Amino acid sequence: MKYQISKATSGDLPLMQRLFYQTVTMYGAKLFTKDEVKMYSKLAINTKYWEQKFLYDLVYNAKLNGEVIGSFSLTKEGFIEYIFVHQNYQGKGIANSLYKALENAAKESGLVRLTTRVNSSTGTFFKKNGFEVVKEIKKVAGGEEVVHIVGTKEI
Repeated sequence: MKYQISKATSGDLPLMQRLFYQTVTMYGAKLFTKDEVKMYSKLAINTKYWEQKFLYDLVYNAKLNGEVIGSFSLTKEGFIEYIFVHQNYQGKGIANSLYKALENAAKESGLVRLTTRVNSSTGTFFKKNGFEVVKEIKKVAGGEEVVHIVGTKEI
């Protein structure tokens, strides 16, 4: 499988919005409260939100045959807002490739530390990539207790 990782462009926007919306609505109930799912679903279709991200944040995509199959967003302050991969392509190293691109972009931007919030589903991924747990927050989402981990990594 030959996918490419590149900086997001305005032409990627509809593909990113669809992937983000699908990810939030299909898996959100396991990780977020109903209000959070609703909020993130609205963000997915908010074109102005994404245009601002493209202007101010580092947004990269993994693409396969012109389709966005993964994405990440890193603020100029070094906060990883999201990193996700389409369900059909998980477990194929795409998240690791996206993370490597993210870390390289962060270093090129002069950042020395990355921070992120991760959940029980992604905590192992970030720990394997050298993040240290800073804080754990428990909350009820979708009827289950979920642990959110705030992590930090010096780069």
